[in-house]
Order: sequence, then C-alpha cells, then structure tokens
Amino acid sequence: MNGANDESRKRNQFGDYEDISNMKPEDWSYRWGKSHTQFHMPKIHPMLSKHYDTLTGQRKNLRIFLPLCGKAVDMKMLSDEGHDVVGLECAEKGCMEFFQEQNIPYTTTDLTECSGKVFKATDNRKLTIYCCDFFKISSKILGQFDCVWDRGSFVAIPVTLRKQYSNVITPMMHSDTIYLMDTFLLDHIVFAGPPFNCTEDHLNKTFGAQMDIKKIDERDAFGEWQRSWGLTSFIEQLYLLKKK
Repeated sequence: MNGANDESRKRNQFGDYEDISNMKPEDWSYRWGKSHTQFHMPKIHPMLSKHYDTLTGQRKNLRIFLPLCGKAVDMKMLSDEGHDVVGLECAEKGCMEFFQEQNIPYTTTDLTECSGKVFKATDNRKLTIYCCDFFKISSKILGQFDCVWDRGSFVAIPVTLRKQYSNVITPMMHSDTIYLMDTFLLDHIVFAGPPFNCTEDHLNKTFGAQMDIKKIDERDAFGEWQRSWGLTSFIEQLYLLKKK
C-alpha cells in the first residue's frame, strides 16, 4: 500500500491516508494484524435480525454463504439455527478469532484447490470458513447455496472488480437462492473508502443481466465513525437479488 496519487490524501476508514482503493488480501491481513477492525460488529447485524425470514423463507437446514465474513457473529447465529454455514475470509487472523471468541472447537487444513486454509467446526454444527482470495474461489470448490448474506462484502472490494465479483458469486446461486446484499450510499469527495458508494444503478449494471434486484430496506446509518471520515451522510440500503 502506498500513497502515490491524489486518492491517498482522502481519509480512509482506518483513520490514515493510505491509498486503499484497491486493497488486496495481503492488505486486509495487514489491517487485521494491526487490529484495524472497527468495521467488525460484535452483535448480530440488525439487517439480518430484521430480515432473517426473508433470507431463509422460514426454511430449515439451508446452505448459507457469507462472503468476506471477517469474524461476524452472524455465522454462529445462523449455525445455531441449524443451517450449514460457509464463510469466506482472506485474513487468517479473522478466521481464528471467530472460532476462539465464539468458543467453537475447530480444525485447520490446507485448501488444495487454491492457496489458503479451511477452518472447520468440530462440534455438532456445520460451520466452515475458507481462508483465501475471494477471486480464486469458485462454485466448483464451494458448490451452490440456498442463501447468500452479503453484509458489506460487495462494497468492500475495489469498484473496478465488481463485475468480476458477480462472475464468482452468481454461479454459486441456483434458481431459488435468496441473496441479501447490504450496501451504502456515501460521498467520496473527502473519503476514500472502503466501503464504496453503491447505488441501485450500480447493482443493475453489475448483476442486472442475470438478477432481479429489489431494494427492501433503508436506514440512516450515519454516526461518529462516519463523521471522522469527513462524511456528512451515510445511508445503508438492503437489496434482495434473485436469479431471473
């Protein structure tokens, strides 16, 4: 990470001026190593709590995918409900901290299909986190899912990789998969991101050829953290995506 262009003079979410507009897995691992994880939510995400029935359709025993999951406690909640939960995170520290903080015993094995590791619960639950580069994973490795809970993953990746992101995640969906995506509306005049601004038009340009897209919730998520970025507005929006 270096600050060689004008973008570097915009404050990022970590409180410095590094140019992180094109963060790679090693950059995220660096931030985890520095405990720059204020983005972590130590409780169930309110959008998941509110729209759990929308995500699951009140169905049981579903396979649920959480891309770029960090150490989200959402995974334990979904696992406690009896679902088969699969997360993907590029920072090994985030994977270890999830299992340690949730007191879930686990094993670690090498991921043979690409560079990475697999963290797997060893109690009676189905809970696995793949630790690798999101863009090196595929449906051939993970299979397909009944639900996708995207709690800020899409808006964390570089904007230039959004179409590539959709090419990875769309094959993981079958015809009845429910995909809930949490996004934000924000101004990048003074704030570099991530997260990055995402409008409905952005989603239509990225996913619209293959997905029906509907906004189902919106709230004012502006707080002191966002104020420290130099923002004056921060709107959270939740979208439901389904294959056409």
